[in-house]
Amino acid sequence: MSGWQATTFLVGEYLANNDPHPVFTVADGLLSLDQSVHRNSMVRQMQVLKMRGQATRPGMQTFRISSAGIEVFPTALVRDDNGAAHEPAGSRRTKARVAMGVPGLDEMLGGGLPSGYSMLVAGPSGSGKTILATAFLAEGVRRSEPGVIVAFEQTPSQSRTRTIDDMVRAGQVGLINTRSLDLSIDEIVQHLVAQIHRMNAKRVVIDSLSGFELAVAPTFREDFRESLFRMVAVLSGLGVTVVMTSELEDRYTDLRFSPYGSAFLTDAIIVERYIELDSRFKRVMAVVKVRGSAHSNELREFEITDAGIIIGDPVGDYEGLLSGRATLVPQVKVVGRAKLR
Repeated sequence: MSGWQATTFLVGEYLANNDPHPVFTVADGLLSLDQSVHRNSMVRQMQVLKMRGQATRPGMQTFRISSAGIEVFPTALVRDDNGAAHEPAGSRRTKARVAMGVPGLDEMLGGGLPSGYSMLVAGPSGSGKTILATAFLAEGVRRSEPGVIVAFEQTPSQSRTRTIDDMVRAGQVGLINTRSLDLSIDEIVQHLVAQIHRMNAKRVVIDSLSGFELAVAPTFREDFRESLFRMVAVLSGLGVTVVMTSELEDRYTDLRFSPYGSAFLTDAIIVERYIELDSRFKRVMAVVKVRGSAHSNELREFEITDAGIIIGDPVGDYEGLLSGRATLVPQVKVVGRAKLR
């Protein structure tokens, strides 16, 4: 066949625990296909074991078989300014600041979120994470900065203000909305990168990481944190500013910012919490970190209204708010040289 200059595919079924077949040595390339089934989830993967005379991408690559044929989702690589591919590492950041679209939040962040940064917004259900992310996208539309949202929990028609739905219909925001339960992160990243290039997007929202984990096939959940790291690095390399939301159980026995131990992956963190004051539930938010930038360390009360998020004054008369046992700060009166409480 080689003498006839024919490109030949030899197809066979071989078990992994059997001895290597002699044809493996003769063939110039060796492509291994694998299929794993876990309950209702089926994952297909391929691996290039060898390709004589050239480098190959290591590891297992996910693929799907559909009516359109085979679609492969290789592990994402970042390309540098010279077009060379390499593993995610660098980023394209500037000194510019990105407005969040929530009055008062830019001030808390030290002048806005630095361009090209990734931010994690963590909080319990109903605390306002999606509304904050929506305001971030809407502000981008006002500034002629297209965005993309990856939605795992709500469809646009289910959102509180339907702002996302309007922006998607107007072609100002791209939507990746999937209900599949056997995804790989590489598949989502490939669709997301294509959408970013198509729209020339500057802002990206992933809502939420909690829904993302449920959508990922069980085969990939063990490496979910490592895959998140690669995804954040890819998006950072594209120069987009990213806001990710994460469901966080409101526990008062510890102070966590992510159930995946992935808080260190992001450049900035905003935490939203419920507190009880005067026998009423209230919401507070705080900026936990903004890498390389000064920021507010105050706990600020906020409300969710028809106009969006309204940030109020710092909660300064109480202490122990995050412990679930808020108490009034004792007032100190000075009488002569004595201090009375």
